[in-house]
Amino acid sequence: MAMPLSWKIGAAVAGLVVAVFAWNGLSQYFAARQADEITRDSARTAMREAQQAKAQAQQYQAQLAADLKQQREDLSNTYQQVDEQARQYQAAQVIRANRQQQEDLRVQATYRLDGNQQCEGGIVINHSGSSFTQVIGNDGQPIPCKGDTAAEPLR
Repeated sequence: MAMPLSWKIGAAVAGLVVAVFAWNGLSQYFAARQADEITRDSARTAMREAQQAKAQAQQYQAQLAADLKQQREDLSNTYQQVDEQARQYQAAQVIRANRQQQEDLRVQATYRLDGNQQCEGGIVINHSGSSFTQVIGNDGQPIPCKGDTAAEPLR
């Protein structure tokens, strides 16, 4: 028994429709798989980039901490150096002040009358035994005095 032509055409059209639906379904399945794979790849890439960013942030934080520690050490060393320089400066100032005071005392001693000198009538007089003489300054004039101190150096 032969199939009529309309049945053959119908069967061919039906086969073609089934093939189109199968092709469409298969295409959608592959597209969905490809989309899932792209989504997984994107998620893996995003996770890897997040891990790299986290590692870089940790490295940056560690570097900042190390830099801060170094700056603190440098600042501490600077403070110690400045403190030591200040102590040395103060010690030098004390030494200079002591030297100046000794020099002032030495200079003052040159103005003081010694045991053979007296201030008589505002003029330094030298006593040597039973003789008395006026002490003469660099200008050839008698040296004025007050109490036990002359107006200019005697020695």
